[in-house]
Amino acid sequence: MKQLVRAVISDKRSVPFNVAGTGTITTNGIKIIGTGTLFSTELQAGAYLVNLSTNEAIKVYRQDTDTKAFLEKPFSSNISVAAAPQIISKAKAKVKEIKLQTAGACFIDGVAFTGTEDYNKNGDHKSGRPNLIEPIIVDATGSTVTVDIINY
Repeated sequence: MKQLVRAVISDKRSVPFNVAGTGTITTNGIKIIGTGTLFSTELQAGAYLVNLSTNEAIKVYRQDTDTKAFLEKPFSSNISVAAAPQIISKAKAKVKEIKLQTAGACFIDGVAFTGTEDYNKNGDHKSGRPNLIEPIIVDATGSTVTVDIINY
């Protein structure tokens, strides 16, 4: 069932929106090491781990325990200082369309942007399954951005 989420943001976050998980994490290549984390409920395969400092959101391909999981590929720079995991849940990551609108300047994945941007994917006609949009990082600090997200 499609669902529209609309928000006005004025900070830096992923779209779809990241939330802080339990405990702290570090990464070493594709390995995510948690302390006091709940990966079995918060960071399952198909969820995304977000690194706002490098403007990246990378999909989790395997979760072994509550404190060990693996990314599809490494971040450009490891998360080396223990921090709360920033997570896009598997359910929230199923996005068909993202629309952004701003009158001021902002950044999308580290690139300056002003105006309106529309990201969308059409379904795969052979399988009947949707093609999904990868998360983006929007930095609206000092501005405001209206965000519309259409989930599957």
